[in-house]
Amino acid sequence: MDAVMARRIALGLAVTAVLVVSGCSSGASGDSATTASPAPEVSLVPITPIEATNLGGTPLDKETLQRTALTLIDLPADFDIAADPVEDLGLAPAPSTSDSDKSTTDPAACAAVLAPIATQIPGSTASITKMFTGPDFTSIDQDSASFADGAAAATAFRTMQETLASCAEYSGTDADGTTVSYRVGARHQPSVGDASFSYRIITTSEGFTLVADVVVAAVGTTLTQLSATAPTPIAPDVLGSMAVTAAQRLNVPTP
Repeated sequence: MDAVMARRIALGLAVTAVLVVSGCSSGASGDSATTASPAPEVSLVPITPIEATNLGGTPLDKETLQRTALTLIDLPADFDIAADPVEDLGLAPAPSTSDSDKSTTDPAACAAVLAPIATQIPGSTASITKMFTGPDFTSIDQDSASFADGAAAATAFRTMQETLASCAEYSGTDADGTTVSYRVGARHQPSVGDASFSYRIITTSEGFTLVADVVVAAVGTTLTQLSATAPTPIAPDVLGSMAVTAAQRLNVPTP
């Protein structure tokens, strides 16, 4: 399956996992989200695309993107690296289609929401994806894509926002055929890098919810997308600190 489908299935499986354990307690401390709760009625602000101007510089290669990515030391406690089956474990790529895969998205174009930048916007010169898992169905993902020049990076920056703006509400099914609904809206986050925008996705299935808060930053000709997903929203200052670090790392001196 491609990266878009993999991300969608991962979100769907996480919702399913919440459903399975919603009546159970792990015995963890009180500040940990150990049980699911009904989806909150949260009003989301419509997304109004902004422009990234004056982007420029030299594209970063994959090795440099890997070197500048967030690591465990930059994340909250109790997170671990989620190994990539292909790059880290050496497994063969999964087939692009599967008879058992019942995942769908309506409208289909909204399948791009939260997909890695390089999947949403073909033509990047290099890209990476990093995934981390934490306690109680939490995850933090970062993906980055470098483009040939500032104009291409600015176009990618705008296109991602246009997709989000057209997908304020959509629905679908996960790999098992379970119905999932999505709501998308803008959120406030102090600007990082040369330009940035932030949004929230509320994913609901059978009355339970996951919240993904996302920051997308442009630094030179590179875009990076940082998302934190959990049953309850991540603390804004925690996401903000990671976003600042991610953007600063991409300020790589070029020869």
